[in-house]
Amino acid sequence: MSEDQQSLKTEVRQACLCQRTSLGEKERKSKSEIIQRKLMDLPEFKLAQTVMLFLNFREEVETTAMAEATLASKKKLVLPRCAPHSILLPIEVRDLIQDIEPGTYGIREPKLTLGVVEPSEIDLIIVPGSGFDLQGNRLGYGGGYYDRFFMLLNPLTPRIALGFECQIIPQVPVGKHDALMTMLITENGVYNFSS
Repeated sequence: MSEDQQSLKTEVRQACLCQRTSLGEKERKSKSEIIQRKLMDLPEFKLAQTVMLFLNFREEVETTAMAEATLASKKKLVLPRCAPHSILLPIEVRDLIQDIEPGTYGIREPKLTLGVVEPSEIDLIIVPGSGFDLQGNRLGYGGGYYDRFFMLLNPLTPRIALGFECQIIPQVPVGKHDALMTMLITENGVYNFSS
């Protein structure tokens, strides 16, 4: 990716994150609850046996209740752990208190002592992002962790991004390794890109 593209991505990312930060805690909480309901109602979620989710960090959509609901519905819950070289390790979690520790960047991550799941076993992956457009493009945080990980999944595994409506922009700057999302869920609706 060219230097110009990198700096454009950085600029757009900062603008999107500023928008997200401008949401108050109360607003973020109520919008997260709406997003959770929309996710839980999806056939893709109901049918999935193994769900990979993320635990929210900073002002992301709150996902702790989603993780609890996934465990309560007897699904296998997989959470990412950051490893060197921008690698994500998919680790199965059974207990959101005992199995979690502060990891890279202070993000809540599963302990390394737990079992790593084969990426091909994952039926549904739910991801964060800093910005999104309505063509299915996602702007990550710049580490490339998820884009590398998507290549290991079954190509038919739905990739669902969670974000707030204020993070949607007309066009996300994309590079050749950026993967398209299957869906984006915000408080305003479910945007489906898998036509």
